[in-house]
Amino acid sequence: MNVPLPTAESLAVLLRLIDDETPEVRKSVSRALDVFSGDVSEILHEATLAPTAEDLRILSKLLQPARRERLRRDWIVPARGVASLGDDWDSLEAMLRILSDYLHDGVTLRQPLGDALDLLTEECETDFIQEGCSGLCKALLGSKRLVTDRKGEMDPHLLDLAAVIAGSPSNSFGLGLILLLVARRLEADISGVSLPGAFFCRYESEQGPILIDPAAGGVPVEPAEFTHRIRRYPREIRMLAGRATSPGELLLRTTEELATAFAVLNLTEDAELMEDLVDSLLPDV
Repeated sequence: MNVPLPTAESLAVLLRLIDDETPEVRKSVSRALDVFSGDVSEILHEATLAPTAEDLRILSKLLQPARRERLRRDWIVPARGVASLGDDWDSLEAMLRILSDYLHDGVTLRQPLGDALDLLTEECETDFIQEGCSGLCKALLGSKRLVTDRKGEMDPHLLDLAAVIAGSPSNSFGLGLILLLVARRLEADISGVSLPGAFFCRYESEQGPILIDPAAGGVPVEPAEFTHRIRRYPREIRMLAGRATSPGELLLRTTEELATAFAVLNLTEDAELMEDLVDSLLPDV
C-alpha cells in the first residue's frame, strides 16, 4: 500500500475542504491528514498557503488525533517507571519534549524544546558565569524572560515548555522545570522541591541554602515564610522539602498535572491519555 507523502500540494487540497462540515468530508479530511503526524507548521511556513484563522483552528483540531497517536507511539518508559529514571535528566528532557510536541497546536511554527533550551541557555550563560545561580535565576525569572501565569487556572498549556520559552505564561512548576533544565546545561547546582500545590527551587550560597518560588520572579523565600507556607502539610510531606526531587518524580508530576488540567476542561480523551501515561510511570506491584 502506497502512503501519500506529506507535501504542500496535498495539504493545499485538504485546506480547500477544511470548512466543509459534511460528516463524510470531515472524516475523509481527518483521515488524509494522518500522513502529517499531527504537525503541518513547517509546511505552512515554507509554502505559499494562506489559511484563515478559522481554517487554522479547524486544522489544528483535525490534527489532534494524530498527535495523540504519536505520543502513544513515542512514549516508552522502563518497566520500573519513575524509579528507573534515576538521575537521568536527558531522559526527562526527551519525555518533556514528546509532551510539548503533543501539546503543540500543530500549525504554529516554533522551535523544538531542545533547541529552545539551548538558545535560552546561551542567553543566560554570562549571567551565570558572573553571578552564579543567583544570576541565572534573575536572568530567567527576575527579568521576566519567562512569563508567570496570573490567572491561576488549570491549563495544560502551562506545561508546554517550548511555548513557555517562546513567551507563553506558566506556573511555578513549569517555570521551575525550565530553570532546572537550563541549570543542567550550565552545570549549575539547582534542585527542585516538589510539594503538593507548590514548587520551589533551591541552590547554595555563601549565606546558606536559598529557596525560590519560580513564579515570584526568583526572589528568595525567607525561611520563616517557607515554614509558614508548609506548616499544614503532614510530616511525611514536609520531609520532602529537605531533598531534591528526582527526574522521575518531575515527570510523574507533569503527567499528573496534565491529567488533572484536561479533566477540569472536560477533555476526556486527553485526560484518559494522560492517566495512561501516569500509570506507565508507576512501577508494577
